[in-house]
Amino acid sequence: MHTEHEKLGKTYANHETMCGDAVADIPRARFWASQDNYAWDLAELVRCLDLTGGVMRNPLSRDMFNPEDIQALIQHPLGQPLAAKQDEQHSMAMGIRLATVAQLEKLSVTLLSDQALDQINSRQALDEFGQHAATLPAAEQRAIDELRFPATDSVSKLPFDCSVGEIVRDAIANRTCMHKAGDLVGQAARYLRSVNSLAL
Repeated sequence: MHTEHEKLGKTYANHETMCGDAVADIPRARFWASQDNYAWDLAELVRCLDLTGGVMRNPLSRDMFNPEDIQALIQHPLGQPLAAKQDEQHSMAMGIRLATVAQLEKLSVTLLSDQALDQINSRQALDEFGQHAATLPAAEQRAIDELRFPATDSVSKLPFDCSVGEIVRDAIANRTCMHKAGDLVGQAARYLRSVNSLAL
């Protein structure tokens, strides 16, 4: 990797780092190339991934890193904070009980099916979920608010990451439409079910 970068002048999908520095100027100690042909200043990349909750998504292409890249990142000395973040995110995902996942699925169905102009059913479902969340242990409430899961906007197909708490707050405040919120809540529920099924 270093020979290709330093001696052969390999070209990458990006010509600059996220901070605008030339790829050729990345110091060897911080240089890393992902398998999707992006060159990274590891200090920048780790900081960025840490700020997005540890979701292992390429910040430039918005695609998820593959498992080999994820392992390489968290095993690199500069990537140690990401290993801790991955453990924290996994623990939070495991801390959301299946009863809460069922509530998310119910909320998703209501938000997706509500075609009324006043959206009363959606508003009531959001209130009910808020009441359910208020009864949960503090650790589970924190997980709902802070656990970031990979999602894709079903209409635009754009990938992004969010938490259930963000989605619910955005829907209540009319910052996102109810159908989009329902779609994202459904994706969160499927993600949480898959994580919980792997633990069985």
